[in-house]
Amino acid sequence: MPYQRKTTRQSWCQEEMTQAIQEVLSGNMGYMKASKTYHVPQSTLEDRVRKARVQNLSSAEAARKSLGRYKPVFNTEQESEIVDHVLLMEQRLFGLTLEDLRRLAYNLAESNNIKHPFNEEKKKAGKSWLYGFLKRNPQISLRSPEKTSLARAKGFNRTAVGKFFDLLHTLNEQ
Repeated sequence: MPYQRKTTRQSWCQEEMTQAIQEVLSGNMGYMKASKTYHVPQSTLEDRVRKARVQNLSSAEAARKSLGRYKPVFNTEQESEIVDHVLLMEQRLFGLTLEDLRRLAYNLAESNNIKHPFNEEKKKAGKSWLYGFLKRNPQISLRSPEKTSLARAKGFNRTAVGKFFDLLHTLNEQ
């Protein structure tokens, strides 16, 4: 027997909610008429219009469905900046540990005056933020740096040293 949904909660379409919010904000329709025309709950429409007016949001932003209690600390642009920074550091042969990434996130939130739930005493982001970040960005692979083994020391030959100094030269030119 297939699953039958037991509630109609959040069964409205996001595009229809966006259009309904636009109609109410522009003054073309009232709450009741817009909710019946676009098949969205009236109380939800009222909440979203109030949110759009108070926070100066566009109708698309106000209509966005969001489940859960917590909001992300960084937006997608800021997270992509963190990813780019981590990948750049990895390219420059300076690997970051998980602790380094947690400190980096805390410092970024503090320097940009972003409201965050991070630990003020330890000055680090939490493990739950870290694991969520790594899950959202699978291209990042952070490991603790390992000590140089005999095989790695032998592998550090003339071509590897040349590559390192070429990279250093390009960094100095920047």
